Amino acid sequence: MIEIRNITKLFNEGTVNEKIAIDNLSLTINDGDFICMIGANGSGKSTLLNCLSGSLIPESGNIIMDGKDITLLSQHDRAHEIGHLFQDPLAGTAPHMTMEENLALAAKTGGWLARINDKDRAYFKEKLKKLDMDLESKLKMEVGVLSGGMRQALTLIMATINTPKILLLDEHTAALDPQTAEKVLEITAETIEEKNLTCVMITHNMQTAIDMGNRLIMMNNGKIILDLNKEEKEKMSVDDLRDLFRKNAEMELDNDRMLLL
Repeated sequence: MIEIRNITKLFNEGTVNEKIAIDNLSLTINDGDFICMIGANGSGKSTLLNCLSGSLIPESGNIIMDGKDITLLSQHDRAHEIGHLFQDPLAGTAPHMTMEENLALAAKTGGWLARINDKDRAYFKEKLKKLDMDLESKLKMEVGVLSGGMRQALTLIMATINTPKILLLDEHTAALDPQTAEKVLEITAETIEEKNLTCVMITHNMQTAIDMGNRLIMMNNGKIILDLNKEEKEKMSVDDLRDLFRKNAEMELDNDRMLLL
């Protein structure tokens, strides 16, 4: 279980450009939760995930994982327990290294890349074959030449090859074409179910947020303004969510700021 207790994150503190990105936010993430997170641009979604991953440190509050305070723990020291995928397919991999070398780094197989053996390659092929993208035949290919969808699928395998305590997905399909995005989302759901992962996924697609996971959280101005369980969200339509946003945020939802299709 992860407990976020009253965290606040500021940018440009003490200047005329000071912005409260996370405003005294508390949230409990239970083991096995699959949370879909939505909200307008600038609402604090990515900042919250970055505080969880350790790439940002909050000014106040605490983050507790399984009873341990990790608030000040470095991103590197959290990496073996927290998987993180980003919107940019170029992030999270070494483009000039081969797929098997990237996978070896993620799995820490053998401790040194030159020690990748046939057993390791068979294991990597087994993992990649489940993606149904023919990546298992491309182990020697440099990651930089892969398509965006292939790269995101590979990054998902890398982030979960050693089962993390939590998987953070920051609009990881937003840069992909619709067909590829659908495929990566399908792989994501299968991976989460297979490994029984705890996951927080940011999406701008409100229908996806309704269809996937067991919780739906809506953020605005650094605060959580809506937290629905599986039964509650399954009764919702996109129009219902728009209405709830208007009610709870006291503002109109700009279609240019959230992709609602």
